[in-house]
Amino acid sequence: MKKNGYTVIELLVVMIIFGIIVAVTIGLTAHAFEDNSSEYYEVKVKNIESIAKRYAMSIEELKTEGSKIITIKELVDAGYYNPDNKEGDVIDPRNNKTTMNNTKIKLTYDEKDGYKAILIEEE
Repeated sequence: MKKNGYTVIELLVVMIIFGIIVAVTIGLTAHAFEDNSSEYYEVKVKNIESIAKRYAMSIEELKTEGSKIITIKELVDAGYYNPDNKEGDVIDPRNNKTTMNNTKIKLTYDEKDGYKAILIEEE
């Protein structure tokens, strides 16, 4: 007798294997849907501080004054930091709406520690 189609057991085995594959795939890709904007913000802040430190080395009066406050917009205008859009804005990754252009950075210099740049969080 010729058999047409599949048995119930064959279909169940295929469905169980397919279910295992789907479960493993979902488990491995679940992190792709997490909100990591705060981690990205921290990385962006460290990058801005590093670039501001290099910018500070180009300011001669910083050695005599000891400290100076600049904005991220000044870094963009001086060509030290690339903006996130054509308008020259640096976008805050935590909400993707507000700009960080007016965020202040404190540059300091002393003989012992050298140059430092710290982003001043606005409240």
